[in-house]
Formats: sequence, structure tokens, C-alpha cells
Amino acid sequence: MRTRTWHRTLGAVLLFLLAAGVFRVAGGWVYGEPPYVQYLKWAHHDIPRFSVPVLLVEGRPFTFQARIIAKKRYQLNLVVYFTGAEEESALAALLGGPVAQPINAGSPPGKLPTTFRVTVRDQENRVVHDQTGNSDGIVASTAFSRARELALLPLDEGLYTLSITPLIEVSALAPFRTEIELTYSGK
Repeated sequence: MRTRTWHRTLGAVLLFLLAAGVFRVAGGWVYGEPPYVQYLKWAHHDIPRFSVPVLLVEGRPFTFQARIIAKKRYQLNLVVYFTGAEEESALAALLGGPVAQPINAGSPPGKLPTTFRVTVRDQENRVVHDQTGNSDGIVASTAFSRARELALLPLDEGLYTLSITPLIEVSALAPFRTEIELTYSGK
């Protein structure tokens, strides 16, 4: 009798897990991620949208890999996190306000403009993008972070190695948790 109860319980748990998995995949599909993309993201953790923690040091490159599964324009951002109102105001003074929006024309620029060299190599180690850019202000904000755009990367499908090198002193960001984010617009 106990064996039969145990088997039924195990069967019910497995059925519940299977149903949860089906609903998870169906929910992702509703929001535009086909099942094969969901599987690839589960199997490979280097498919955008993702972020990588980084400690920025002038002149020292930071390198990571990205697996691109759909041709899009990808946005490379520096994301800086804060934990309270004091850190938020200090970060706002460093990074400035949102850019390219008429309502923010009167906002002062940040005290810390950034200059980064972004190099992207494909699987055959060919350079597909090499650009040095200046950035000021922020392009995105959340309740606990601010993001500054570093580059826009039109990438085809494949495996890429991205290298980001700060070309100016960025030690003012050392007290904050920083990440490099590779993302794209759903549009």
C-alpha cells in the first residue's frame, strides 16, 4: 500500500514539474522567445541579454564572450548600481542625467565623462568592430542603477569576443558595483 502511495506522489510531482516547464516555455513564447531560443539560453549563458561584473582600471582591457543567435543591433552599456539616496546623488553627480531628451537640456553633464575603446572579434579572431568613443550622461535608469552607453554593435550570428578598455581614469566609480551589459531593443 505504501509503495502505491509513494509512486502516486512521485507521479504527481513529476506531472507538476512537466506542467510548470510547459507553461514556462509557453509564457516565453508569448513574449517573443521561441522554444529553441529558450533552450539555447538555458544551455549557453553567454547569449544577450546579460551583464558581467567588472572592475574598471584605466588602460586594462576587460574581455568576455557573447554568443549571438539573431542578427540585431546590440547595445553595450556600463551599468553602475547604488544602494541608497546618498549614493544615488553621488552617482548622479558623476554620470549626469539622461541624454538626447529635450526635457533634460538644462541638466548639467556628469563630472565623469568616459572614454572607452571597444574591440569585437569573431570566431576566426578577425576584428569586426574597433571603436573609441566618448560617453556622457545616462541612457537608462532603474530604481537602483544607472546605465551609460558605450557602443552600438551590429552583429550577425556567431561567437564573439568583446574587449572593453577604459582610456581615462574611472576610479571614481570604484565604490559602486559596476557591470558591463550586452543587450538589445525588442523593437
